[in-house]
Amino acid sequence: MMQTSLQKPVGTSGIGVHSGRFVSVRLLPAEADHGVVFVRTDITDRNNIIPARIDHAIESRLCTKVENADQVGVSTIEHFMSALFGSGIDNVRIEVDGPEMPILDGSARPIVELLERAGKAVLSKARPRLVILHEISVSLPDGSSARLSPADQLELDIEIDFDDPVIGNQRLSYQQVNGSFGEQLAHARTFCRFSDVEGMRQAGLAKGGSLENAVVVDDGTVMNPDGLRMQDEFVRHKTLDVLGDLYLLGMPVQGRVTAYRPGHILSVRLLAALMANPQCWTIEDGSRQSKSAHWQIPEQAVAASV
Repeated sequence: MMQTSLQKPVGTSGIGVHSGRFVSVRLLPAEADHGVVFVRTDITDRNNIIPARIDHAIESRLCTKVENADQVGVSTIEHFMSALFGSGIDNVRIEVDGPEMPILDGSARPIVELLERAGKAVLSKARPRLVILHEISVSLPDGSSARLSPADQLELDIEIDFDDPVIGNQRLSYQQVNGSFGEQLAHARTFCRFSDVEGMRQAGLAKGGSLENAVVVDDGTVMNPDGLRMQDEFVRHKTLDVLGDLYLLGMPVQGRVTAYRPGHILSVRLLAALMANPQCWTIEDGSRQSKSAHWQIPEQAVAASV
């Protein structure tokens, strides 16, 4: 398989779900081995380039955030990362004029449609693949856990468990094959419980959240007038999030992710633990990364994962 990029630039705009700020985004073609890189066009006095890789990830409870050494970052990147991964796009420059990516309708569907409009360009260099050789796992004090283990392809086994009866316990097994992302995950929207909204806003979050960009549930009731897009929309969206976080490894992955009550902090710690244990993985069919130059992992993330 060869690396890919976009055939032409495309753009979109919208509200950041946490910041409430209106932002504009442009996705541009990039050369082989460029990877996914964000550029903060509103920042001009210091480094505004942020690679979307695990060594730039900042632990954040309600979103995925990457940041460079100058503390210039961009948050809520998970839906864009998931759409890129699911659509098979390896290299892209993403320009954004604010600190957070737009939430759009709360799913990855508008981003997939944007990528389809851009078209896929096949580049002249082989696509590397990270292959899981040995199992590695992490857990958090809240009971959530995740592990990466060997498999013949990319597989995700995701289980969620919420005390609201409309969500409850749901589980999904997903295999990443051609077309599976668009068919099975892209439509699923982010969600929250109505009882959590006030706490999030007091913490300075969810300023841009609404029933137009999130599913909100309240004691067994879906508050959105149009209801759910599918009965298990909740676990499908969590699987979408995990897939987006997994793309912080910077390339396709061959292995199985098994997660119970996944979240972005859990994902970052799992990937940090993986990178800190190079005997658990290898890279095939490319030279973008090597074990002799694997990413520098935040010390606190490594300590939390052992």
